[in-house]
Amino acid sequence: MIMKLNVSNELKSRLMHAAENGSVIAKDILLEVKKNVPVEEIIRGTYNCFSTKRKRTEAGTFKKIRIVFTACSKDLAHPSFPDRNNPQAPWFPENRTVLEPSTFVELFKNLPKYSPDEINYFCSALSLDSKVTVRLHESMNDFMEAYLESNYSPIADSDTSSLHSSCMRYEDKARNAADFYTNFAGAKILVARDESNNILGRAVVWNEVTLWKSINTPIAASLLDRIYSSHAFVAELIRKQAQEAGILLRRRYNDYTHTTDFTVLNPIEGQEWAAGDNIQVSLTVKVPACRWHKKGVPYLDTFYSLHLADGNLELRNTEGDTSIATCRSTEGCANRRKYVCPKCGKIHPFPDMAFCKNCQDMFYIFTIFGKVLKGTSVEYKGKKYPSFLFKKGRPVPEFRRYLQIEKLFIS
Repeated sequence: MIMKLNVSNELKSRLMHAAENGSVIAKDILLEVKKNVPVEEIIRGTYNCFSTKRKRTEAGTFKKIRIVFTACSKDLAHPSFPDRNNPQAPWFPENRTVLEPSTFVELFKNLPKYSPDEINYFCSALSLDSKVTVRLHESMNDFMEAYLESNYSPIADSDTSSLHSSCMRYEDKARNAADFYTNFAGAKILVARDESNNILGRAVVWNEVTLWKSINTPIAASLLDRIYSSHAFVAELIRKQAQEAGILLRRRYNDYTHTTDFTVLNPIEGQEWAAGDNIQVSLTVKVPACRWHKKGVPYLDTFYSLHLADGNLELRNTEGDTSIATCRSTEGCANRRKYVCPKCGKIHPFPDMAFCKNCQDMFYIFTIFGKVLKGTSVEYKGKKYPSFLFKKGRPVPEFRRYLQIEKLFIS
């Protein structure tokens, strides 16, 4: 009797989805499975009747799923094989052997030798029995959905999912992050979802980036920021989508350090860098504070330093003399480094002074009772301020920007 390769429906489904999601190994195995030839022409040894087994581990708010394979290695035609005439015998637990994914792959005679990265991608992709879609979004609601923990995938391929451990996954933090990225920073977001619309991964995309090759050489660029994902292969899908979308750079290391290390995704016009090159550069993003209306700051992985330079607010991946705050708090607000004068808009380092020294000297007078502000006060949104901060009843531009900046320090 000629035996053909026998594969369970679940294994076929997992292989199909893994192939759709970019696994070369899954695609190659599916081609072997579809061959209508004796099993010994495809598989080494006496293995047949392949299926999958899910190994679950509780990991807090999600389950870690790892896929192993089971197969019958018994000689079904041997006279002493129990139930040799029972077609279900190969599926009985006592007749089956558990195989690690790498061992399963090596059983196929006609497949090439795969790299460790391809094996790891295969293992990760197998753990999710669903097609993955990656799309670019830009609305505040899209950011909110991508950040909210309640929308995350209930499974992951490891017990240290960067998505499920994100400090911005809670509702209040997610709302402020969505407002910040949409209205303050003007960023977009790549979001990976499964067929049930669960979030599998996300990464902020910065389109209006200035790259400084030298202090006098600004270059227009775009950046894929740190990726948060439930599965390792999803991070690769997000990188691939970013490259296809024409984004120029990505973070070289998927962490919160190494903020100046990047990998070129697509060649940058006029530069000698090729796709795949690793570079170290300073980046800035100008942010229009006037568009922003709520409060707080998310934890920023790359553009963590807020600067006020030449009257413009900028997010940068480096610190310096013009840095007024760092955006590295899990509390949902910025940490102040320097102070902004509400009158002239200049930076000063004095925590016990609202105004810079020049404005202090100009608008304060010394009396026998101490320092007193000159002029009258004006009530604005329920609070009293010196009248010289207003013109025709409205805040002067420097004071308006000051009020916006102050919101960054309120969680």
